[in-house]
Formats: sequence, structure tokens, C-alpha cells
Amino acid sequence: MRYDTIIVGGGIGGLQTAIQLARNKRRVAVLDVRGGRSTVAKAYRNVLGFQGGVSGETLRRIGREQAVRYGAMLLQEEVVRLETNGDGSFYVYTKLRTDPLQSRTLVMATGICDPFPDIPGIGECLGISIFLCPDCDGYETVAQNTAVIGALPQALEMADELSFYTSGICIVNHARSEVEPAVKHELARKGYRLADEKVTRLLHVDGALQSLELSSGRRLDVTRAFLAFPGARPQTDLLRSFSIRFNEKGHVQTNPRTKETDHPNVWAVGDIAEHSQQVAIAMGDGAQAAIWIQKRLRDQDKQLAERR
Repeated sequence: MRYDTIIVGGGIGGLQTAIQLARNKRRVAVLDVRGGRSTVAKAYRNVLGFQGGVSGETLRRIGREQAVRYGAMLLQEEVVRLETNGDGSFYVYTKLRTDPLQSRTLVMATGICDPFPDIPGIGECLGISIFLCPDCDGYETVAQNTAVIGALPQALEMADELSFYTSGICIVNHARSEVEPAVKHELARKGYRLADEKVTRLLHVDGALQSLELSSGRRLDVTRAFLAFPGARPQTDLLRSFSIRFNEKGHVQTNPRTKETDHPNVWAVGDIAEHSQQVAIAMGDGAQAAIWIQKRLRDQDKQLAERR
């Protein structure tokens, strides 16, 4: 089947794009392998309409149901290669198929791969008492003893962000980065404590953090933690063969008005794009991209009808 749009990635941005385009009566397929940052977020608390918080999985489930209701196809398949066709459309190759899917337009919504440390208990705490984004969840540290677990200098930068909300910050140098004397002086000047050792275990009750067990055997009493490791990577490998610009961190650069990349008929939405990584922004990206994809498809339909 030849689709109007194939969306690679079924996170928040991808699903919002699918809902909008399906409501435009377009043939849409979403290819997803069920992963990504939103799957570990157990409570987005800064999203309009969800005062008590909403999990990424809940938003994705609702989004899938809504997209299907309007006619979008959801395919749990991994995309391994993209190719352009002579007419400007695309072949999308997956692991499960011998023959590629075909699409007139592409939306890349493949998100970011985060370098989570292998610490017992982290999966239960992520999104409840351990966080990644100070813009999203810095508020959760108000009046809370907070650890920043990671590597320097990233952990120092995170601590500076969180210091607006709390003064009870301890940096845990889990990566055992070298700490120069000047950095130690900076930590002391700013009032941050330093634990220059690894975290061996997170002690929690149903995801609510109570303390960190360190490699020396001592416990650090904290109720919140943020992760600050280098290596978060936008998943853009599929686009590297196209004429697309990336910034220094590997995010896709798009037209700010349309979300289209430099390669005609390829759009990028969500966390692979060059902006703040927020659920609300990913949703806005998806809706905005869909509007311009619909315009492009209508232009193509008109040109095709005139040639006939």
C-alpha cells in the first residue's frame, strides 16, 4: 500500500501528527518499536489538563486509540532504511518485510536515547522521584533534599538549574569523573555537597526515593534525584543519507514555521528536533507539521489532477 504519510516513531509527537493527518482523511501509518523517553515518564505534571500528572504510557495509549479511531494504521515494526524514489516519494524498509512500504511524505519522530545508569531501583523511581529535565520537574525538588547523580561537569550544570528550587543539593559523582581543585572550590562556594563515589542501590517505597546507598556503604538521605550524564543521543541515523542539517548535538534543524527539513517532503518532530524537550512542544510540533503536510499533499493532488 502506498501511504500519504509514514511516521517513524510512535511517541507523543508522532501520534499527534498521526491524529491530525488521519482527521485530514489521509492514509497514515505509524511505525514504532515501543520505547523512548516518554515510556519512562510516570507522571508528567506540567501538561495542561492533568493536574495530578499523567504517565507517558497513558498518553501514548490514548494517542494510539485516538489515531486508530480516525483511520491511522499502527505497525509495530522497526525501520532499518529509508530511500527516495524518482518521483520524490520514499521507500521505507523494515526488519519484518521483504518489500518496502511506500509513502509520499515522511515524518521522523524517533526521539532521544538516554544513557541510564545500571543502578538497582532506578526503573521504579524514574518519573516518580528521579527525573531528567529540570524544566519539567525542577518544581518537584522544592523543600526536598536532592541528589544530582551523574558526571562532571554535567552534574554541576544540573545543580545550578535546580538551585533555584532547593538549597539541599548533593552532587554524586557516579561516573567517577576527575574533579579538579577549581571545581571542588566552585562546588563549595555554591554550597553543594560532593559524594565522590558510585551509587550502588536506590532505597525507595513504591518509587518514592528515601536514600541512596553509596559504594563506601554509607547512605545519603535524599527524597529526589536528577540524572546528569553525557551521551543522550538524538536517534537520527536513518536521516544521515539525506540532505539534512544537524546542529552540534545531532538534533535535526527544521523550518521553524513548517517543521520540514531541508530534504523535501521529510519532516522532523519531537525530541530529535532543535528545541526544548517538552511533551507540549512535541505535540505542537506534530500538529504544526501535519498542517503543512496536508498543504503539500493537496498541492500534489492538484498537480496530479491537472496532468490527467
